[in-house]
Amino acid sequence: MRLLIWHMKKFFKLLELMHLDHLNSSEDNELKSIDELKALRLHKLRIENDKKARKYISDINQRYRAMTDKKSKKLFKTMNPFRRAS
Repeated sequence: MRLLIWHMKKFFKLLELMHLDHLNSSEDNELKSIDELKALRLHKLRIENDKKARKYISDINQRYRAMTDKKSKKLFKTMNPFRRAS
């Protein structure tokens, strides 16, 4: 019973947040000046460019981590003290 109540509370909170977010949208139906429209467009464009840059940097970091992990594993295999020397 408690689980059902917990799920219902979460569901209603989600609905409330969605409704409030929809009402408090930054894109109002008011008329805006050309300067405001340009500023809004530039702001959105800057946000998108930042997201792309962060994703690109994240991809580079993941590739670098994978590369260094491979190198370190290979190094530890060659430095294994229990391996017989030929």
